[in-house]
Amino acid sequence: MLNSTKNSVKTPLRLILATNALSSLTNQFMQLLLPWYVLSSTGSVLWTGFVGFCSLLPNIFSAVFGARFIEKIGRSKAMLSCEAVQFLLLSSIPVLIFFGKDYPCLVGGIVFISSVFDAPAELARTALSPTFSRYAGVPLSKTAGLVEAFDGFMSVLGPVLCGAVIALYGLLAAWVWCAVFCALIVTLCLVMFSHRKPRQLRASPSYGEVWRAVRADRMLWLPILFTVPTFILGQSWELVLLPTYIYERGFSSVYLGLLGASFGLGAFLGAFVFAARAERFTFFKLLTFNYLGYFLSVAVLYFPLPAWVVLGATSLCGLPFGAFLAMIKSVILLRTSPERRSKTLGLFAALTYAVESVCVLGLAAWIHAGGLAPMLEGLLFLFGALVFVSVLARQKEDFWEVLSSEQKKLFTK
Repeated sequence: MLNSTKNSVKTPLRLILATNALSSLTNQFMQLLLPWYVLSSTGSVLWTGFVGFCSLLPNIFSAVFGARFIEKIGRSKAMLSCEAVQFLLLSSIPVLIFFGKDYPCLVGGIVFISSVFDAPAELARTALSPTFSRYAGVPLSKTAGLVEAFDGFMSVLGPVLCGAVIALYGLLAAWVWCAVFCALIVTLCLVMFSHRKPRQLRASPSYGEVWRAVRADRMLWLPILFTVPTFILGQSWELVLLPTYIYERGFSSVYLGLLGASFGLGAFLGAFVFAARAERFTFFKLLTFNYLGYFLSVAVLYFPLPAWVVLGATSLCGLPFGAFLAMIKSVILLRTSPERRSKTLGLFAALTYAVESVCVLGLAAWIHAGGLAPMLEGLLFLFGALVFVSVLARQKEDFWEVLSSEQKKLFTK
């Protein structure tokens, strides 16, 4: 009976972790599939950047309005409805390919509409994590670390699987696999929705109140400020930089998948270690290593190095990335009250997607105008300067050390 009770309180957390993992697998699968599909169909880096831009731009607005949507109908219902719409939209792409109607502008439009529902679904899952962690008696830093660890693992599995499917069965089969993954996500959301507890209505603060609360909390806005530069190479690395590097140098989709998997392996290990030993990290030390990781990931693409060196260095770059992302999510969740959590996450997501969408299009235009090498040189200079800034910015009062002590009190009450 005791074991049954323990399993029942941990089931919601296991379900949300499984849904996050499968959603991450789908995203990682698509991040290789989408640019490779566009490059193969058009041979244009600009079209690739445009479609990548379409996949990110709607999230800026849907992250903001999605928070209101979640507050209005509830987190479980919002997650289910958004995932169901995405399944229907993405399932239409293999149908269009089969009938020869897969025009780039049409596929870009479908991806654009689908992306409108991506941010609210992710926001709902993230907002549910603290509640399910509390039910299961699991520290929030561990849950955030596990989410990022699963994301890192799927960053290994997704690109390798996608590259292999494309090489063996073609692009149409890869899109079918993507639709199947979406169907499985909807199934998991249905299970969570059918077992949800009665919704507890809370007072909903306005975005103005949330924004003022963020601005007043130095322990919240300053870590976010240091995180913003990482968005420059966030989605751009997977949607533009790597596909262009592979395509221009004549490598296969399998090698593209291995590069994405190498980074994902490092992110998995970094997030897993953070989940187990969160109290041993400090913010600025992890920030410096994260900037160094970005610098190294660009450097190995710039210089003519053997494939095994590029893959090994890319894995090392993922280590601080996985741990740092888990830390940032923990900071946001720990510094916000439940009634402000959805809108705070919405603001953070909107900021993320705004920077990433502009950079995807901007870096694609930079490559088109001046070539890949000058763009890589510019990124090396940028992240080299950020490493220097992060070293100078170290303070005696570390953001994570303060939050870590607060979290210990929270879970020992």
